[in-house]
Amino acid sequence: MKKVLLVVMVLMTSSIVLSQKIGKVIDSSNGEPISNATIQLQNGETLVSDNKGFFSYSSEDASLVISHIGYLSKEINPGSYREDLIISLDAGTFNLQEVVVTAYHDNRKLVDTPGPVALISRKELERDQDLIITNSLNRIPGIFMQSGTLNTNRLTIRGIGSRSLFSTNRVRGFLNEIPLTSGEGETTIEDIDLAMIDRVEIIRGPASSELGAGLGGAINLKTARSTNEDLTFSTNNQIGSYGLFRSVNSFNAGLGNGNFKVISTKTQSDGYRDNNEYDRESVALISQSTLNKTELSFLFNHIKLKAFIPSSLNDSTFRANPRAAAFTWRLAKGFEDYTRTYLGASITQHFSSQHTAVVSFFGSFRNSNEVRPFNILKENTNAFGVRFKYTSELKGKWAPIIVLGGEIFRDNHVFSTHENDDSSPGLILSDNDEIRDYFNYFIQGDWQLNKFAFVAGLNFNKTNYEYEDIFTSNGDQSGDFEFDLIVSPRIGVNYKINPFNALHATVSHGFAPPTLEETLTPDGQINPEIKPESGYNYEIGARGTIQGNRLSYDLTLFTMRIKNLLVARRVGDDQFVGVNAGKTTHNGIEAAFGYQIHNSTTGFIRNINAHLNYTLASYKFDVFIDGEDDFGGNNLTGTPKNTMNGILELETSIGISANLNYRFVDEMPMRDDNSIFSDAYSITNFKIDYMKSVGKFAFNLYAGINNLFDEHYASMILVNASSFGGAAPRYFYPGQDRNYFGGISLSLTI
Repeated sequence: MKKVLLVVMVLMTSSIVLSQKIGKVIDSSNGEPISNATIQLQNGETLVSDNKGFFSYSSEDASLVISHIGYLSKEINPGSYREDLIISLDAGTFNLQEVVVTAYHDNRKLVDTPGPVALISRKELERDQDLIITNSLNRIPGIFMQSGTLNTNRLTIRGIGSRSLFSTNRVRGFLNEIPLTSGEGETTIEDIDLAMIDRVEIIRGPASSELGAGLGGAINLKTARSTNEDLTFSTNNQIGSYGLFRSVNSFNAGLGNGNFKVISTKTQSDGYRDNNEYDRESVALISQSTLNKTELSFLFNHIKLKAFIPSSLNDSTFRANPRAAAFTWRLAKGFEDYTRTYLGASITQHFSSQHTAVVSFFGSFRNSNEVRPFNILKENTNAFGVRFKYTSELKGKWAPIIVLGGEIFRDNHVFSTHENDDSSPGLILSDNDEIRDYFNYFIQGDWQLNKFAFVAGLNFNKTNYEYEDIFTSNGDQSGDFEFDLIVSPRIGVNYKINPFNALHATVSHGFAPPTLEETLTPDGQINPEIKPESGYNYEIGARGTIQGNRLSYDLTLFTMRIKNLLVARRVGDDQFVGVNAGKTTHNGIEAAFGYQIHNSTTGFIRNINAHLNYTLASYKFDVFIDGEDDFGGNNLTGTPKNTMNGILELETSIGISANLNYRFVDEMPMRDDNSIFSDAYSITNFKIDYMKSVGKFAFNLYAGINNLFDEHYASMILVNASSFGGAAPRYFYPGQDRNYFGGISLSLTI
């Protein structure tokens, strides 16, 4: 009898063990484990994931509901998975303080991060029309992105880069850590279609040792992962005002130890203004796979664009006929036409739980043709590089996590100008070949002691370039230039007041090397006296949640002191030279609040959330002497003193959701002497969605109105615009009047 009982007990124990399975909860965009996630079983029992994201469950459970503060809840049927569960959660829009971020690659929750990091989730990106990232970035305090057209944009962080003329510089951009920034320092964030992006992590100011200590900061775009065992087909088609048509088609596959995603997009528009047609296509492949302790990832993104250029308008035309194009650009039918390809592959090797190495290889290729009234610019740019990083998590109470690595980057830029012969290249006017080498090395230590987290890092940068003037009819202007070694330190501390609130402080150094054009003298010779812009950033802040996690906040006070300010002095219709003209001080307050007005699991109204973001930007020239002009004490050109965003969003039990988004932008000085200011303006946008799932099929029907109250405003200004031939300076890129959009997205999961 005893033997029978023993056999029965063994069989029962074996069946229990065999019925137990392992699940893991991860962040959808970076694959990092989510600890303390809640797993609700069908029988009412509740489980919690451990510090590595793991939990055990019974294979007999018919459904699991996984949730965590800051993430969207997910319900799954574990029986549909042949392997152990890997459950990915998407970040929500409320209480993002609890979301895991990788901005400093120590995989902390945002509330635990000792630095000025901001986060945009996929759901936040979907609040808007899904055409361009401008609105989402502008909801982050300290960031100001102007958009003249879909292909003419300027992004600034804390005022850095505000005096750039037509593009973004002094801010580094990455796509899954593949550099988007060219060797010239120019970043084209709008190149990356939003359909690819799951999350955006933003470092405000020079607060990253690993990402290059860029003076303005860094923006890291992250793509989403497919969950294991998922096969999903989706399509999203949208129409809108001014001939807008947009189509996004994707296929996602999770195959046990690997996953991949293919996305194709097409966007066409007749444009709000004359000579404003836009046609853009892209295709992307993103994949990740795991084999034992090795992870492999790959990214391919190809873009083809043809966009006509209406350019800027003078004051009288801007007010009387904002849909007009600049006369010369309309007459020349000016446009830009380019293809660009990004490639990246990385290998991550986990030697143990304490030691990890990552090696990434990347490249980008751009071929461009720009037809302008005064000439035709032809460009070909090839860039290659490698990034490497080694992480060692030492043991012991005071033992730090040590991260060291570097980036080697070479950019070859071949460019020439030609006479405009009826939109075809005529006689050659210039021919140039530039090679820029960028060496970036870093070391960082991260310590955790009770409620304190400390981080200290050093970044070492060496930049040089070789310039060859191939067209020497007006003299050979070839030359080489090498900048001195730049060392940028960073120190940060975070103090955890309680599990949901923390204080942080940072001191950091950053720099921005000049472009080739800025290093040339007016006669085309290299100026050996030109220096990179550089400066220190000091800040303190607090972030977290109170009132039972209903009120979230993120507050920062900062000051940046910049020296060797680079000024682009215009010496011709398309000629600019750089000079180090002085110093600037950037003092500011950045504040972001979110309040959960209503939250319920029953009733028609499920969620009502409100968000308010505000930036006070007191940016001034300390010392600024340009020729005979002294602009010391003036406000920094191209930056508003006050900006504010307010959002009210609502979700219902039947799948209807809506949001109302208000934005205020203060007046901006358009000239360094502060003699002319743009008008302040307010814009209100509205969007409504209806989402429904039936089994494995889901659809989303949506519509929206941009510029609801038909405000007349300048969506971008050209600073220090010059006058040629007696014509008035052209400062203004008109924003669109009231416009509409709508569409439907469909998805099927197998």
